[in-house]
Amino acid sequence: MRCLALLLPLLAACGLYAQQTAQYTQNVFNMFAINPAVAGSKDCIDVRLGYRQQWVGFPGAPITGWATINSVIKPKRRTFHANRHGIGLFVEADNTGPLGYTTLQLAYAYHLQLKRDVFLSFGLFAGLRQERLSLGDVNASDNNDPALANNGSVLVYPDVTPGLWLYGKSSWAGFSIQQVAGNKLEGIGTDMRLARHYIASAGHRFRVNRNFSVVPNGLFKLSPGSPLAMDLNVMLEYRRKLGLGVSYRNQDAVAFMVRVPFLKYFSMGYSYDVTTSKLRVGGANTHEFILGIYPCVPMDPDKAIVRCPIFE
Repeated sequence: MRCLALLLPLLAACGLYAQQTAQYTQNVFNMFAINPAVAGSKDCIDVRLGYRQQWVGFPGAPITGWATINSVIKPKRRTFHANRHGIGLFVEADNTGPLGYTTLQLAYAYHLQLKRDVFLSFGLFAGLRQERLSLGDVNASDNNDPALANNGSVLVYPDVTPGLWLYGKSSWAGFSIQQVAGNKLEGIGTDMRLARHYIASAGHRFRVNRNFSVVPNGLFKLSPGSPLAMDLNVMLEYRRKLGLGVSYRNQDAVAFMVRVPFLKYFSMGYSYDVTTSKLRVGGANTHEFILGIYPCVPMDPDKAIVRCPIFE
């Protein structure tokens, strides 16, 4: 997990290779924030607003807020058989003890049709990232530590994330590399660098009957200096009007999720993480809220993009 304030001097002195990106629980409901190739996978504008408070009660615990918007650019007078373009925007702010960052990234994706109900898209996030260090929030035993010599913020660019996204009516699979440029953070700590994070995901919807569906899925993340992180989830859906799920993150937490659509164009997702690692002694709970807004109007199925399970 990300470094905490109490561990900052040690980590900074030896180079910061701990997790430097935000952690999400509702990955399926928030996939565009993870993979830029998802941009344009839906028939209309898709907006997501999220807030996550991790390890409530733990000093310096991560707090994350984000917003995403993406949409498809449709060819005129052509059906879904045509290849298409997607665009989007991703804004995120994260604070963990004395460390924090804000990122703004633009997304582009090209969707290539492999067959009638299957698409493969190639996407890219590109933007800016501001890294911050507030020494006023650090309690150090040695104030002369060179890792604490620099204070303030630094602008990092370009911040780049490429991604691949394969999807159809019932299944999806994706792969992305966050912080692929490996930018060096000059002016914060000593010899700090943004490490690459490799993320793979996949899932499938099984229809039990006309009313119920089961959606098992997984997300796997690997970064230097950290063990493989696995999020294994399953969501039970009732008429696509109510979703109840459970998630297991190895060496970290068990989470419970609920997703409810309301007022025609809105959907709310909430997850509650119960920490299973030793951090549960200091703060065991994590809350995550996501509001989805997608004003899609009914349309001719022959002109619609394939409805990927993560958007239904």
